[in-house]
This record gives sequence, C-alpha cells and structure tokens, in this order.
Amino acid sequence: MTNITINNKGKNVQTHIDKAYEIIDNHLPFNYVTAVLEKLPKGTDVTAGMIRNTKKKLSKRIDILNAMVEVALENKVLEDKLKELTT
Repeated sequence: MTNITINNKGKNVQTHIDKAYEIIDNHLPFNYVTAVLEKLPKGTDVTAGMIRNTKKKLSKRIDILNAMVEVALENKVLEDKLKELTT
C-alpha cells in the first residue's frame, strides 16, 4: 500500500486579481481609457471597449489589467500630492 501525500501549496492567483481591481476601483481616474491605451505596447489590437469590459470584469486580459493598475497608481500619487498641498 502506498502513502499518498497531498500537496496543498497551490498559489491562489485570484487574490492578485482581486487586489488589482481594488486599486482600480479606488484610484482609476474618470477619463482612463486613453491613458490605458498609451500604457499598452504599440502593436496590440486593444480597443476602448475591451478596456471598459475589463474594468467591468467581463474580460480578464492581464495586459489591460496591468495597464489599468499602472494608471490607477499614478493617479493615486497625484491625489496624495494634492492632499499634501492643500493641507
């Protein structure tokens, strides 16, 4: 009889996606589509609708999600700087 070992060390990638959407929901500016398009590599065939669908969680394209997080983090820095200047 053999001993079967259970490997429960699987990584949950979904938590990273959830954290990305939390950053996007809190800090993505209103006019984000053009900024996200600028962050994507030049050869991609991404449309504005694809970016909006990714924000609405209808699509989970990682390249678009990464670009959206970059734009959201840049906006967060600007918001923090504004708070610092006004207080």
